[in-house]
Amino acid sequence: MRIIGILTENPRTYFDMIAALREKGLGFISFDFSDPLPANVGAVITTEAERHKVAFDKVVTDDDPDIAIAKAFAMLASDDEVRELAIGIDPGIRPGFAVLGDGTVLVRTVAESPEAVRMMVGDIVKEYPTANVIVRVGHGDRTNRNRVFNALWDDGYKLEIVDERNTTKRSHTPDEDAAVEIAMTPGYRPGKRQDNEPCEGEIRNIQRLSRLESSGSLTVSKDLAKRIAKGEISMNDAIDLQKNGKNNEH
Repeated sequence: MRIIGILTENPRTYFDMIAALREKGLGFISFDFSDPLPANVGAVITTEAERHKVAFDKVVTDDDPDIAIAKAFAMLASDDEVRELAIGIDPGIRPGFAVLGDGTVLVRTVAESPEAVRMMVGDIVKEYPTANVIVRVGHGDRTNRNRVFNALWDDGYKLEIVDERNTTKRSHTPDEDAAVEIAMTPGYRPGKRQDNEPCEGEIRNIQRLSRLESSGSLTVSKDLAKRIAKGEISMNDAIDLQKNGKNNEH
């Protein structure tokens, strides 16, 4: 598989992209506009203002380094047929999400919610229709894990639950790093949907968070806390229901 090329005279873009690539441990090459395109470059990252100067058809100009790198890797992967696609998910309110194609990191990001993971997995699978897909979900954060697991189970994906105790790293992107490690780590394959009933500790924690979110003015009921944990309603919706005395609505 070919590598990413960095081609820009914008100092901020250059250093931001280089720093992000190095942090992710990804291979790249930087070159000047006066240089010929290196033969091993499969995607070029530059700025929108400089795009017209790049004599190449696979160009990325996103200002966000993580998004730019993910787009560039998707371009690289499209040049070679990916046979094995491993998707790793670090469960949480905003799950870490990573995709490995034949062992190479193609995407690493954070999902907006556990429910958003379902669409993200679907979009990735559409990009690589011939690949053998395995989705690996970290075993932590039980309720959010099972929200993700059950949605993907219903879509028929091959799923594994991975022991994620050694996946957390000290970095600026711990959830993404954990998702990469989870994608690389074989787990066990449950034979059914998972129980998604939140435990008492999770309910108490959500109630504590509701007090913080409402500046101490109220605590949502256990019923509403359960619905938050299951992804049925948001914290803000639950606070509004509690204020209006509708804490037992379903």
